[in-house]
Parts: sequence; C-alpha cells; structure tokens
Amino acid sequence: MAVDQPNVASLLFKANEGSFLTGVIGGMMTQTAKVGFVGGMDIPLIQDFFIGYRAGAKWANASVTVLDPVFVGGWADPTKGKELAISLIGLGADAIFAAAGKSGLGALEAIHENEKIGFGVDSCQDYLYPEIKASMTKRVDIAVFEMVKAAVISKVLPKLDVESGGFEGGYHNKGVAEKWTGCSRLPEEEGVWEATYNFTETPLPSNVLSKLTEARDKIISGNITVPSAYT
Repeated sequence: MAVDQPNVASLLFKANEGSFLTGVIGGMMTQTAKVGFVGGMDIPLIQDFFIGYRAGAKWANASVTVLDPVFVGGWADPTKGKELAISLIGLGADAIFAAAGKSGLGALEAIHENEKIGFGVDSCQDYLYPEIKASMTKRVDIAVFEMVKAAVISKVLPKLDVESGGFEGGYHNKGVAEKWTGCSRLPEEEGVWEATYNFTETPLPSNVLSKLTEARDKIISGNITVPSAYT
C-alpha cells in the first residue's frame, strides 16, 4: 500500500523479481514443458507476479510453454482456485504458481491431489504438501525491521541523514537485491522457513539450485532486468 505522507514509509515489494526465481524452478523442473499460473484477480498487482514468473521460466528453459494465466476473481474462493488449477493440469501443465490469497490454497490442494509441482506465494507454503517445491517470498520481516531501525536512529540522532541510516518517508520499492523479495529455496532463506514452520525441505536437484542462484546473482548485478506489469 502506498500512502503519500512525508512521515509514512510505504513499503512496496518487487513481486516480479521473486516470481522470476520461482519461474526458474518451474522451467527447470517441468516434465511436460508446460507451466501455469492461478491468480486471485486480473489486476496489475497480480499480473506483476505472472509476468515475472513467465520471464523466469522462459529464461531457464527456452522451450517451455507458459499457459495463459487464469484468475479466480477473488481472494477467498479456494473451490474455484482448485477448479482452475485442475483446468491447467488438463491442458498439460505440471508446474503451477498460485498467487491468489486463500483462493490459492485450493489450487495447491489440486496440485497435491494430482501429484504435480506447485509454487506458493508471499510466505513459504512449501510445508503444506510435498509437491510444493518452492514459494515466492516477500520478506516483510526484513523490510519492517529496517524501517523500525531507521526510525529509532532518527529519534536518537535526529540530525543524522538518510544515507547514514536515518528514517525517510515516502516510497520504498525493493526486491531481490535488497532481500525484500526472494524464493524459499534460496540457500540464505531455506533455513529460516524450515525453522519457522518446523519442516525439512526436500533438496532441489543440483542443476536447479545452480540455475536459481545464478538468476538471483544476475538480478542483483543488473545482468537480468525482470519485466514488470508496471512498466
């Protein structure tokens, strides 16, 4: 959410970049060369997830077909989310990314029941089913901590400028380079989620993990510019 007030820090997350990493895993792990996407609503916010996911899948596997996205039309309809995932499976998709709030839980259930590959969103959802191989993550914990720290610094040292760690209102839109968005299967994240949800990930194939970390590094270095619904 963006609030245009000078004393408010609006924390925005580059969902397209984290979704790119998820797409890399999908492109590498699909056996049918078809991947799909279930979104909550057909709005720029969710299109940003899809566009990043599609770009990541194609970057990792040029021969993959990314099926047209399907949208539930709401955030709290897991029954329809499940139906849409089943329809994608019927079209040959064996790897599906769900970015649809509670509706996405129905899609993940369909993936589990049909023994396909699934991807969660926002927080790690890998613990739900063994078929959920990764999740696009928004590290709200890191972003909020940074803002709290900056606010405390400014309170104690009010003359300190922003470059030295002081608080700045306005828009803060960050992604993979700043660790505000990412993927649950990145080496620096995996242990955090395992401890949080008390489960153990099944190791990714070495070539998939290598491609994932390569994509992360190239986004950080600027060698990969992830497309967005907002540009």
